[in-house]
Amino acid sequence: HVPAVHWGHTARKVLTSEWIEGEQLAKCDRQTINALISVGVDAFLAQLLDVGFFHSDPHPGNLLVDGSGRLVLIDFGLCAEVDQLDGRALSKAIVHLMQSDVEGLLDDCVALHFLPEDVDREALLVPMRNIFHKGGEALIDMQQTRHVESAGVAARRAQFGAISRDLNQVFFEFPFTVPPYFALITRALIVLEGIAVTGDPDFDLFRAAYPYAARHAAKVFGVGQLASFVGEASKQGHLDLLKAPRPNPREALRRSASGSAAHVL
Repeated sequence: HVPAVHWGHTARKVLTSEWIEGEQLAKCDRQTINALISVGVDAFLAQLLDVGFFHSDPHPGNLLVDGSGRLVLIDFGLCAEVDQLDGRALSKAIVHLMQSDVEGLLDDCVALHFLPEDVDREALLVPMRNIFHKGGEALIDMQQTRHVESAGVAARRAQFGAISRDLNQVFFEFPFTVPPYFALITRALIVLEGIAVTGDPDFDLFRAAYPYAARHAAKVFGVGQLASFVGEASKQGHLDLLKAPRPNPREALRRSASGSAAHVL
């Protein structure tokens, strides 16, 4: 739910909206967090990918649960715009990321202005494939040992720390830049993930975002084109890079058709 605006008391520098009584989502019980965090992820993606104008400050105090159990976003004092073409590229990037399609993801990075068009793709593909491979192995280890005592947790942190250092080295060696709006996107996603893991320590943000991104990609590019994204990744063997089970885009579309996300916003 988005609070109604009282336009008669709103000006260029003053936003007056409906008063909401509710409890912070982050302070709710695990069951409530687990039930509503997917709504929050879908709501954020709807703003980001469909509207192109998104709430950029979803800190815990701005995510409430009202008396009827609805998730409410308040305080729209900080918002940002995303170009329509960037929204299309973002949805495709999520699909490519979840399908472990490194070549497709590099194309998306160019489209999103993270990389220049003349970047040496062949030189960049080698370290990126290695990072994806290490990431896949780390995810498998995490799934197999997530119930092991703290020694296992420390080992997993060391694995992901090594991956992070490899990624930082790639960013240093190649001409990556971060568009200004993307820092706000990252901030919003970090907050959502931070709340989510209090309800489910195994929460996977990208897995949660994948169904909406797949539906958006199917709507924008067509189901056939979405299938070709996945088919090309499978044909080139990219689906083996991350061996942990990946979401199925056809299942995401089936869920969309059944109205499972119809309550968003």
